[in-house]
Amino acid sequence: MHDALNEVNESTVAGIGHLARFFGFSDVMGRLYGTLMLSPDPLSLDDLASSLKISKGSVSMNVRDLERWGMAKEVWVRGERKKYYRAESDLWQVIMNVIGSREQREVQVALEVLNESVEKLKSAETELTPEEEELAQYYLERIADLQTFFQVAQLAITTVLSKQGGLELDAVTQFDIK
Repeated sequence: MHDALNEVNESTVAGIGHLARFFGFSDVMGRLYGTLMLSPDPLSLDDLASSLKISKGSVSMNVRDLERWGMAKEVWVRGERKKYYRAESDLWQVIMNVIGSREQREVQVALEVLNESVEKLKSAETELTPEEEELAQYYLERIADLQTFFQVAQLAITTVLSKQGGLELDAVTQFDIK
């Protein structure tokens, strides 16, 4: 392979690995996704382990995670008994999968914790001193602000997930500079 192609491949795969950490995924998972994304042909676990110079066990575990997140899928290759994988190239679909499973769940958990906190404070009202009542009221005001924030976040996530057809990335990334 030409040096330029090799360098672009390596820097892109490394960049996707770095970016994956930003989103809470492992570097290895990001590099695997990048390798699959840049491969015109499906790759086996052996191909991926060799390409990234990591153990087949690590590749297997991380590819399972990629499948779970909808970032890669197993594909059939004629005449082969090994499992082969291809990246999900529809980035909007990848974003939808991650938001739909992780972010939506996290927002729901946050709302549940806040609701439990409100209930605890309200059930303790009769036992609080006047100073503690004042602090409890302050807590309730702050918690109400947090609840509003997370409810808006939940609405935004639901809106994004209900968007049919995805985002027209070409329209978003084209600039007309005059």
